[in-house]
Amino acid sequence: MKIKTEVQFQGHNVSITDVEKMVKEDIKSKGFKLNSLSSLEIYYQPENRSIFYVAAAKDGSIIDNEDALTVE
Repeated sequence: MKIKTEVQFQGHNVSITDVEKMVKEDIKSKGFKLNSLSSLEIYYQPENRSIFYVAAAKDGSIIDNEDALTVE
């Protein structure tokens, strides 16, 4: 079964898959491998189309973004 989830807010549709992809690309651009993570929490704010995340690496380090990622 294939599932597609979108957030609809004030005339904008945002795919959750696209949000996840943006976060993963940002983490990789910081030099981390996704398989080194033990958890990943993603926060999407539809009112300003901002994405924030906090990831915990298996070694105990924390990876996050201070500047929001923005969905177009």
